[in-house]
Amino acid sequence: MSHIVAANLPPARDSRPFFTATMELPDRRHAAAAPAPAGGPSPTLAQLLKRVGDARKEATGDGGETPVHPHQHALDVDLSDASFEPRSLPFVLQFNNLTYSIKVRRKVALSSLLPRRRSRLSSAAVEEPVAGENLFTQTKVLLNDISGEARDGEILAVLGASGSGKSTLVDALANRIAKGSLKGSVTLNGEPLESRLLKVISAYVMQDDLLFPMLTVEETLMFAAEFRLPRTLSKSKKWMRVQALIDQLGLRNAAKTVIGDEGHRGVSGGERRRVSIGIDIIHDPIILFLDEPTSGLDSTSAYMVVKVLQRIAQSGSIVVMTVHQPSYRILGLLDRLLFLSRGQTVYSGSPTNLPLYFSEFGHPIPENENRTEFALDLIRELEGSPGGTRSLVEFNKSWQSMKHGSRNSEPDRNGLSLKEAISASISRGKLVSGATNDASPTSMVPTFANPFWIEMAVLSKRSITNSRRMPELFGIRLGAVLVTGFILATMFWQLDNSPKGVQERLGFFAFAMSTTFYTCADALPVFLQERYIFMRETAYNAYRRWSYVLSHSLTALPALVFLSFAFSATTFFAVGLDGGLSGFLFYFFIIFASFWAGSSFVTFLSGVVPHVMLGYTIVVAILAYFLLFSGFFINRDRIPPYWIWFHYLSLVKYPYEGVLQNEFQDPAKCFVKGVQIFDNTPLGAVPESVKLKLLSTISNTLGMKITASTCLTTGTDILQQQGVTDLSKWSCLWVTVAWGFLFRILFYFSLLLGSKNKRR
Repeated sequence: MSHIVAANLPPARDSRPFFTATMELPDRRHAAAAPAPAGGPSPTLAQLLKRVGDARKEATGDGGETPVHPHQHALDVDLSDASFEPRSLPFVLQFNNLTYSIKVRRKVALSSLLPRRRSRLSSAAVEEPVAGENLFTQTKVLLNDISGEARDGEILAVLGASGSGKSTLVDALANRIAKGSLKGSVTLNGEPLESRLLKVISAYVMQDDLLFPMLTVEETLMFAAEFRLPRTLSKSKKWMRVQALIDQLGLRNAAKTVIGDEGHRGVSGGERRRVSIGIDIIHDPIILFLDEPTSGLDSTSAYMVVKVLQRIAQSGSIVVMTVHQPSYRILGLLDRLLFLSRGQTVYSGSPTNLPLYFSEFGHPIPENENRTEFALDLIRELEGSPGGTRSLVEFNKSWQSMKHGSRNSEPDRNGLSLKEAISASISRGKLVSGATNDASPTSMVPTFANPFWIEMAVLSKRSITNSRRMPELFGIRLGAVLVTGFILATMFWQLDNSPKGVQERLGFFAFAMSTTFYTCADALPVFLQERYIFMRETAYNAYRRWSYVLSHSLTALPALVFLSFAFSATTFFAVGLDGGLSGFLFYFFIIFASFWAGSSFVTFLSGVVPHVMLGYTIVVAILAYFLLFSGFFINRDRIPPYWIWFHYLSLVKYPYEGVLQNEFQDPAKCFVKGVQIFDNTPLGAVPESVKLKLLSTISNTLGMKITASTCLTTGTDILQQQGVTDLSKWSCLWVTVAWGFLFRILFYFSLLLGSKNKRR
């Protein structure tokens, strides 16, 4: 257990950062962190960073490649080796008096609502209501006055039973709780941590492995490097950084293997977890938060994951993780422990002090028993007792006050200010998201590593790569469109220009336009599957939200063009629609606009509705309403005034009216001649001779000559009958396209408002 360091001593660890390969500097690299001479003014952060930049330029040159990080031996370095020299502790993350509570719905019994007389005894037993509570809600405290610290080079493990507040505490430290809800302070080197700075210098690894299944391990890490590393680094340097990281994570044998999912065989569970860690530490963050990184893994995989975290800590990072029940081997890798019970601290300190702590508490740990298992079992036993863990909480407070009292006698000479510590870390190659010569710690590093067009290009490339490896998804969609087009083409084969042909055309157009929208429903699960990946990546500024929206829109266009052409070519000529080549082109454009608007509408809903089945239900219902109010079932003039607004909101209305005008725009084309006026009426079944006599009688009555070849209804008349008179066909096209852009904008706002990723 020599590698366990006492809580009050700085551990001996590697002075080289986790990615020494890419930012190796000459001997003068420590000059940036050196204090100013006695009597002279302290250098500003801008001056420190300028020295760092000069040193980097001298080390790397104008286009010289960065040396590659040592590979396989990285995980096997003996921590007791003499090359590991103690160094100062530049980063101390402190949290004091963290308190967080939520309001939950109270179970109300009917008897409590009825007025009743209480005896003195019962009234004395009634507790005073807590501020903010009422008859229907009560306050539940998740964190209760939690304090502690974590230092770089060390792993702080938060332990406790389920519901003890482990994940809540890590969320509080990672700024994943709304500012007004959390009480207390979180500081880095004594300075408050602002949200913007924390996003850049930290990373958060969620409990679930949120990865694209069809990307390989190497591709996944390379895309993370493209997002998080600045464009000033060449692609070859980013590739070398990824290779070094693959070796550090022990993933060399799985580098070319796809991640996999339920339907595709991929890497193992432990390898997936290490990839999840890798994508968040690609930029070598100063603080790393992890929510149960060993959950669901076997003992060997869990040990390898924590071993990797130890290497990350030794590179100069603060590692804070939750763990449910660590094994004996994992316990040997942890530097600080924080036990929680129902939101309160019951122990905080080094693992080596656990036996002494519980011995003084009156419950000594048996010789051959796992310390953490004993502690957790004792905590559970106390939680089930009448007094709860109050005695252990009070004992911890007295223990901490005694320990800190003895430690305060010696001043901390190793502490550095935040700007000095960050500049020193950058000089050693950490935090490679880029740095600027700014004297403010919050603006010394950029909010985003790359401009938006780089983000769009990387996002588009990743989406295309992932989709290209699942061609069955597009194949199913194309098959559905072709089958629908084939059925419509054979059902409405070569329609004539009779009154019945007019009715059949109206039915074909209504069904075809609504079908284009219904086939877009398959876009619903696309973002729902990426939602949590998107939230994880944008929470720490991997890319801008609107870069994602733009790339999402652009990558969808080629598929929509192909589907539109397939449907148009299948139906236009087979049905016998009018207009020739120009008519076909407009028909293709309006079909494409319909696919675009439908896809945008469904994408917007996927940003609002978090569940697939609920989303499908809403999509089908709303599209049915759009078809109802499109003007096919009931003309615009016949729609009640209180529903006319929905007619103009209907997405089906505009492409439907556009194709009607494209078909019936020729005023010289006749659709009802002579005796055809009796079609679609009870007189349609009488003999032709009778129809001619009736037509002659009508002619005499009206005082005009109507023969069997006289044109009675043109295309313009049909448009007027259908109420299609307010917009031209090109206006209908542009309105449909505009709907698509509107829903993309709404999708962006749904991401902006719905992906805060913070507790309230």
